[in-house]
Amino acid sequence: MSVLGGYISYLGKKNEELIEQSVIEFLPQGREVFFLDLGCADGIKTAARAARIGTDKSIGIEGSPELIRKAKEKGIKVYDVNLNTGWPVGTSTVDCITATEVVEHLSDLDNFFSESLRVLKKGGKIIISTENLAGYHNILALILGNQPYTGPYLSSSFPIGHRPCAKYYKDKVRSFPHLNVMTLKALRELLIRNGFKVKRTEGIGFYPLPPLLARIFAKIDKNHASYCVVVAEK
Repeated sequence: MSVLGGYISYLGKKNEELIEQSVIEFLPQGREVFFLDLGCADGIKTAARAARIGTDKSIGIEGSPELIRKAKEKGIKVYDVNLNTGWPVGTSTVDCITATEVVEHLSDLDNFFSESLRVLKKGGKIIISTENLAGYHNILALILGNQPYTGPYLSSSFPIGHRPCAKYYKDKVRSFPHLNVMTLKALRELLIRNGFKVKRTEGIGFYPLPPLLARIFAKIDKNHASYCVVVAEK
């Protein structure tokens, strides 16, 4: 990996930590909270979030067999379901949904939002994080005539448009391609048009700035931060 690729990887890990801190902050509390983690991966974050909530009523949805196996090893109840289809969750049964770095991988966002609205109870909360298409690193890429760094990814074999960070993106392109990327404003509008009430928005990271400066700039100009976190209610 190049020096730049290593630096971007470092920033990515720092931003992931900040996103998780933000998600944890917004979670509800209570033993009776029914928690649904969409794209729960290996279940590490699912378990930590359920512990923060204080509930043992949690489930995950994941599409990768290997990740499902790892999550189940941690005692997490996981459904093997494609999020672009209907979800095996009862209507108006869920108190809180988290979907961190999930929506950009989906082909059917209408299904995602309609299913989220269906399964949530009245007043239920959804917490979404995703990469921000309007991040200044993407704007710079477009000015240079390149594909935005966040995608959409145009090939499952090659990291088109991601040089000089191609090696950093190589495995991501193959395993978890970005199909839909959006701005913070677009995510807000999608939620509102689907019947949600947006309660809070945050910007996370500010590529290529180091963490301390990135926090300051993301707070000042969240619409152009590298990632966005949105909290909404049914």
